[in-house]
Amino acid sequence: MPYIALTGGFGSGKSTVLGLFKRLGALTVDVDRIVHKTLRRAEIIRQITSLLGTDVIKRSPRGITLDKQAIADRIFDDIKMRRAIEGIIHPVVLDEIERIKSRRGRERLTIFEIPLLFEAGLDRYFDLTVAVYCDRGTVMKRLLKRGFNESEAIKRIKAQWPIEKKVMLADFIIDNSNGIKKTERQVKRVFNMITSALC
Repeated sequence: MPYIALTGGFGSGKSTVLGLFKRLGALTVDVDRIVHKTLRRAEIIRQITSLLGTDVIKRSPRGITLDKQAIADRIFDDIKMRRAIEGIIHPVVLDEIERIKSRRGRERLTIFEIPLLFEAGLDRYFDLTVAVYCDRGTVMKRLLKRGFNESEAIKRIKAQWPIEKKVMLADFIIDNSNGIKKTERQVKRVFNMITSALC
C-alpha cells in the first residue's frame, strides 16, 4: 500500500477528512502531534529560544515546552525567521515520519496529515498526495466560529500557499465546501480508487 500525504488550506477541514479515511480502514497520522512532541525536546527548545527568546516558552505541570501559538504569532510576518524555525523543526519531524513508516510497513493504507506538505517540500517522501479544498467564504465562517477574528484568520490563511496551488500539485482533490455527506462520498471514492488499483 502507498504512503499518502494529506494537506489543505488553514480551516479547510483536513482533520475531518483524515477521520473519514480512518473510518474506512486507513492508518492515519496527525503530523501536528509530532510537531507538539518535537517542541518538548530540550535541544529544540534551546535552538528556538536562542532565536525568539524565552517568551515563547510555556510552563505546565507536565514540564517546559514551546508555545506553538506564540511562535506562530512571532514568525507569521517574518519570512526569514519563519524559514529559520522551520529549518529546525522540519528535519526532526521528517525523521519521525520515516520512523513511523518503517514501523508500520505497507500492509495497510497509511495517511499522514501535513498542513505544510508542499511548502516544506515533504511531498517527495510520499507516493501520493491528497489536497482538501474549501472555498474562502466557508473557511472564513468556520474560523470565525472557532474564535478567530477576521484579520487573524486572513493572516493565517496568507501564511500558507494559496489553496489553488496545492490543488494543482495534488494527485487527488477533496472538496469540503458542501457538507459532510458530500465530503464522505469523495473520501470513499478516493480510498476505493487507490486500494482497488493495488488489488
